[in-house]
Amino acid sequence: MTRLRGIRFRLLVAVNTAIALVLLVFLLVDYRREIAARVDQKHVALDEEAKTLLPAVWRLRPAGTAAVQEYVDAVCGQMQDADSPGHHISVRLDGTVLQAKAHGRESPEMLAAMQDAAKAPAHQSHVGDEALVVGSSRRGDVMVYVSEYLSDIQRSARGQVLLRLVGIVVLTLVATIVVNVVFVRMAAKPLEELVGTVRRIACGQLGVHAGPFKTAELEYLADEINSMSTSLAQIDQDRRQQMDKARHIQEHLLPHEVSIPGLAIAHLYQPAVEIAGDYYDIVALPDGSWLLCIADVTGHGVPAAMTAAMLKALLLHAAEHHAAPARILRFINDRFATVSLDGDFATMMLARWVPGAATLEYASAGHGNAWCLSSDSGTIRELPSTGLPLGVHSDADWKTETFSVARGERLLLVTDGVTEVFDMRGEQFGGDRVTRILTQCKEVTLTEMVRRIDVALRAHRGGEVPTDDCTVVAVEFTV
Repeated sequence: MTRLRGIRFRLLVAVNTAIALVLLVFLLVDYRREIAARVDQKHVALDEEAKTLLPAVWRLRPAGTAAVQEYVDAVCGQMQDADSPGHHISVRLDGTVLQAKAHGRESPEMLAAMQDAAKAPAHQSHVGDEALVVGSSRRGDVMVYVSEYLSDIQRSARGQVLLRLVGIVVLTLVATIVVNVVFVRMAAKPLEELVGTVRRIACGQLGVHAGPFKTAELEYLADEINSMSTSLAQIDQDRRQQMDKARHIQEHLLPHEVSIPGLAIAHLYQPAVEIAGDYYDIVALPDGSWLLCIADVTGHGVPAAMTAAMLKALLLHAAEHHAAPARILRFINDRFATVSLDGDFATMMLARWVPGAATLEYASAGHGNAWCLSSDSGTIRELPSTGLPLGVHSDADWKTETFSVARGERLLLVTDGVTEVFDMRGEQFGGDRVTRILTQCKEVTLTEMVRRIDVALRAHRGGEVPTDDCTVVAVEFTV
């Protein structure tokens, strides 16, 4: 269907249709003109024949009508033998009318038609269903008429005319082929190359060039496309360099090689694009305790990454003044609500661990994707949200929840880029799959458990690229 709408197809159809119509009209007009010319030529020939017969009839006149009749029959019969179908001769002599009897066409109707045709401007008349073309010549009271059927004249001429027209058609076809080849080489193929270049640019192959071409217009168009392609390639290179630097900055904001007494930690961090709106952190508090943080900003890409960096700064500032997770969330929210745009919000979960203690404090700002696996019974405790997401209300408040932990228990924190991954059928990965893996992997290392979550997510996506940032933080209590 696309080919039928292409300029190459449409122009070729237009050009060839125009040539075909012009050729058809020319052939029809030329055919009619040629047939008419052949009829006129035949009339002239019949006139010449009549003029040739008249002197012979005049000389035979003294010999009587029988001699003239014999001569007329002989000539008419000979003309028939010379491929003059429908040929007939009539002579008016001394008030007597003689008609050739060689072919049995003599009749009063035939004579009347020949006489009428001799007087008509077109020198034609009808006898029965047949049209006659008549030539004549006169001397004194002697009149000679020579006729042929118009259909016989046309039939005789048609073969020669059609042969000539076939030659014209062949020459026209050759010329049309030449025009088509020239058009394809000079316009259609260059245009297709230009379209192909634009499509490659649209598919991300920036920097590709088209041409050169032999026509000035196409060369100018190619230069403009090439300039655009080069410019886009340079812009994309600059963007990639900037995004690469932004990615390094964001990675620098994440914790690296942090050792916490009594805790083992493994993580998975996968941005949907170059940089992410997910954020996790491990912060040492002034009182010797440690703060675990996981956050998920609305959206992804550059705006979300900027918000995540802002949350990092606010968290570090809050940690200088407070230790309780709920107090830290209130501190962050007061400032986040002031500097963030309307409609921007983030979920965040904070868990405070005091080395040597058997309890864990946490507060969750709309972040519900957290579970704790018991080391002895294998049961899973879900850690629900304790308040609204950040940025919803400036006066929002949160509660700090406290629960006991034992050696070997595991804490798993994920963003919704894990639980809300869809497969090809539109089914979500969901929290149930996460907790199932958590249970099945209680005997393997944290790193292996996180790897298996990653494998399960990739299998669920079915090879599709992720559409949201994905973060997993796994913690095991070792004392």
